[in-house]
Amino acid sequence: MAEFRRSLDPPLTDADRAEQLAGLYYEQHPGKGRYYVPADAVLSRSADGTSVAYLHYRIGGGDSATIDDFLDTYDLPQPGASGRLPEDLKAALPGEEPAEGVLLPEGRAGRQVFVVAHPSEHHGAADVYVRATGA
Repeated sequence: MAEFRRSLDPPLTDADRAEQLAGLYYEQHPGKGRYYVPADAVLSRSADGTSVAYLHYRIGGGDSATIDDFLDTYDLPQPGASGRLPEDLKAALPGEEPAEGVLLPEGRAGRQVFVVAHPSEHHGAADVYVRATGA
């Protein structure tokens, strides 16, 4: 006889899987108390079959949601030098993605994180664009 298991957890969506691939899923950072939800998330495959995640986060700035809080929540380093956003990232996400942002100088293979600050808006406002590859 087959054994059935029921779970109260909803099934993972492609957006959840994209966050997991990028290492930004809330369960990958326990104990933080708050997390950010991507405005856009796309999970795709490259020509060789590798999974590719594209994420876009809008950080409103102000008193609660700032780029510094986002970086702290996900244990990310401060932005480094400017870099061009990959063409496939710009093509995968809807809207008018910028040509470049400030690349985070991190050592995680297969992940690129770009920050585009909005200094004219609230303090700490920014857009974060992520491209991650993996199995």
